[in-house]
Amino acid sequence: MAMTKRELIKFLDEMVELASEESKTKAVLVKERFIRDFEKSYEYEKEVKTEVSYLPPYYIAAMPDSVQEEIRQKVIAALTEHGECTQENVDRAMCSKIYNLEDLIDIQEYVRQIEEEQRNKAEQKRRGGRWREAGGFDGN
Repeated sequence: MAMTKRELIKFLDEMVELASEESKTKAVLVKERFIRDFEKSYEYEKEVKTEVSYLPPYYIAAMPDSVQEEIRQKVIAALTEHGECTQENVDRAMCSKIYNLEDLIDIQEYVRQIEEEQRNKAEQKRRGGRWREAGGFDGN
């Protein structure tokens, strides 16, 4: 059975979702490496590269390094306070989604940042689409 590029990426995304929270970051990296290697072997066009999904912004690993470090320090402090500060617990927290830390730290500031980024990206897409429809640059 042959698969289209889009079907392959969708299948791999679904496989990543099946991974445990601790393994999710590694699963995404393996998926991306597989697709890159596959593209090199079969010389897929650029479209595949733009369709490859990365960790969405609500994953801590997809946030800027400075934000990750800030979250790490808050997680360490909270885990220390609860007597559960081990490297394994810190790593597990840092590989999760920001919403999973809701009981551990105050996530509202980070959620607001993520939602603002999402709104800005959606607005840019809407404006870009209208501009092309009105006869603007279409990428060719």
